[in-house]
Amino acid sequence: FFFFLTMMASTATGFGRLLHVVSIFSLSFCSNEVMAWQSSSSRIAKTTCHQNPSDGPEILPSPHRRELLSLIPKMAAIVGTTSSTVMLPNRAFAAAAAPTGMTADSARSQWRNAATVLDDLLQNWSTEKWAVEVGGGDTIRIELGTQGTTSPLFQIEKAFKALRDSEYVDDFIEFQETAEEFMDALYRADSMASSSNNKTGSGKQTSPAVFIEQSRVEVVKMQSFSKKLSAMVK
Repeated sequence: FFFFLTMMASTATGFGRLLHVVSIFSLSFCSNEVMAWQSSSSRIAKTTCHQNPSDGPEILPSPHRRELLSLIPKMAAIVGTTSSTVMLPNRAFAAAAAPTGMTADSARSQWRNAATVLDDLLQNWSTEKWAVEVGGGDTIRIELGTQGTTSPLFQIEKAFKALRDSEYVDDFIEFQETAEEFMDALYRADSMASSSNNKTGSGKQTSPAVFIEQSRVEVVKMQSFSKKLSAMVK
């Protein structure tokens, strides 16, 4: 019964943890059986010695008990193998997170265009102009791809996922970490740009220029991360 569950669980990646649990349960069950058998055998030995001291205890292992004994190392090996299989991440699992319909080529093209947008945004940055305009922060957000869908930075995280597991990236772990830092900076830049459009209360107002300048600082960080990412994309 336990071997049947083990074979069924091993046929699907999603049942890796079930395989682990079944293996541990089986090992525990077998260990308890052996301990009970050893206790029973000990009582038999003592009884035999009292009845006939001249004869040693005669314990004949049955085929079932031999099977239980042989099962313990096998199940222990399964537990060890299953634990390493379930706990260790691999590239195949990471690849499953890549968005459907996006190819590595299209992702690389989107990223190259996105990096150019950052360069142009910083080159044409105008804190004073955007600060006095109504909704001036939206100019930044449009370029960041957080408002509207025209910017190459729109849903750039999907392109990162596709690139991460493609042949264009060798060190996918470093790429993923840098991409996360890039996205953190993007969210902060967007938050500051959005705040520049809002009044902060009835008292003394924080100038929109302050928020826009804070947004620029985050975009500069994005540009720095983008250079690292571009260097990792072949």
